[in-house]
Amino acid sequence: MTNREDFRFFRWLILILATGSVAAGAAPLTWHLGGHHEIEPPPVALPVQATQDAEPIDLADTLALAPFGSTQVAPAAEETAEAIPLDLVLLGVIVRDDPARSLALIAVSGEEANYRTGDTVAEDVTLLSVAQSHVMLDVKGESRRLAFAGEEFDEDTPKVLTGAERLAALMVTADGPSISEQVDAAQKSRPTSTRGFIDMWRERIRANPAEVLDTIGLVPTDNGYRIADEHDTGVSRAGLQAGDVVTTVNGQAVGNVEQDRALYDSVAASGIARIEVERNGKTIVMSFPLQ
Repeated sequence: MTNREDFRFFRWLILILATGSVAAGAAPLTWHLGGHHEIEPPPVALPVQATQDAEPIDLADTLALAPFGSTQVAPAAEETAEAIPLDLVLLGVIVRDDPARSLALIAVSGEEANYRTGDTVAEDVTLLSVAQSHVMLDVKGESRRLAFAGEEFDEDTPKVLTGAERLAALMVTADGPSISEQVDAAQKSRPTSTRGFIDMWRERIRANPAEVLDTIGLVPTDNGYRIADEHDTGVSRAGLQAGDVVTTVNGQAVGNVEQDRALYDSVAASGIARIEVERNGKTIVMSFPLQ
């Protein structure tokens, strides 16, 4: 990634983490919105060829099993495989280095909830694993994939972008640089490392947190930080909308500018920033692993 892409990448994260007076550096965003599912037949284990001499056997029983084929037509895979229930929709994933800590946001009959590996998602459906583009489910003993909309795995499918590439793409806009980028443009030099960006925003928040929030487009309220009608383009490109309220950061209620400044260092040191957003009475969870 170029220095400019690195910079835009870090800046985008700052827009979100500053909702709790928190900033962070480069990090893959593993949040996806939308949902769809597709079924992939389970992998078939190939028989292992014997490496030791075996005692002579009666081939009659073996031939009776028709190892080279049979005139009878085998039942179609879709008739025997357990399909994923149609009321399951994958809405988002949070992928961690420790698979046990990864999360999947799945809607079951319209009800959204977070699940970890091993959790029961629905009747006879258990979450097996979480990946960036899909999750694996156990459906009545059969492994099935639940993927996002448009995830087609054929030769014509574009390669899956990394988190950094997605974030860099989000910052590309025909309207020119964002408000926060214009602020930094006046500086003769800028940080080139994650720690440098964290330190830079720590000083800005300590010096004038209200100015930082106003630049990004966040309004302190009793319930958290409301996204203003006029806000930085990076906020909307992150999936947030005007009127959304950021209620917590890493489980800590936010909304008091002075108190929230203390969150900065703790979130930066925790290794992950997790925010909860209230929209139309529903809660949306977004997480940013920090590297």
